[in-house]
Amino acid sequence: MTPDESLVITCPSCEESELDINSVLYSVPYFNELALFTMTCPNCNFTHNDIFSAEQRPPGRWTLRIDNEALLRVRVVRSGSGSIRLPDFGIDVEPGPAAESFITNVEGVLLRTRPVVETAIRFAETDSEKDRGNEILEMIDKAMNGELPFTLIIEDPMGVSGILPDDLTLVEHIQLSHEEASQLRGAPAWIDSARQDYTERKG
Repeated sequence: MTPDESLVITCPSCEESELDINSVLYSVPYFNELALFTMTCPNCNFTHNDIFSAEQRPPGRWTLRIDNEALLRVRVVRSGSGSIRLPDFGIDVEPGPAAESFITNVEGVLLRTRPVVETAIRFAETDSEKDRGNEILEMIDKAMNGELPFTLIIEDPMGVSGILPDDLTLVEHIQLSHEEASQLRGAPAWIDSARQDYTERKG
């Protein structure tokens, strides 16, 4: 990693102070150069992390079938505009205003998904919903132990997210049409503005 210049934009939370934005460049083999940002407001302590692409990329969908334990170590990049889908578990994690980006692996995605299911169980209104939530937790645990095959899908209208095994033949990557991309939830407007600012400075 190499440090990049700092950017400054208005805090989207208090709208009274400038965000201190520190960026670090991160090169991902077979993908592109990414800029990892840590954003902090000195006034209200708002913080946010995101990943911007250092180059324009088309919207895309990445699909990987995990059918052996080794594939749990496959690198995953998820930006603040990326949607994570685990159809075998009936789970969709779509970006909201506070969506955080991360670089992890498939196992890390499952670990980050587990608390989402636990929260859903706590707020479940019926015993059947709680039972279903607990069943999904058991499935996730089996998947993390390599005992349950499953599919991971990541969609990103900004094209920043991706699933990146060393052998790219293991993953299906397709470019989404404008119509398909428009159906996805993307990053909040202030993130788009920061990305545009970054792109203009790089250009």
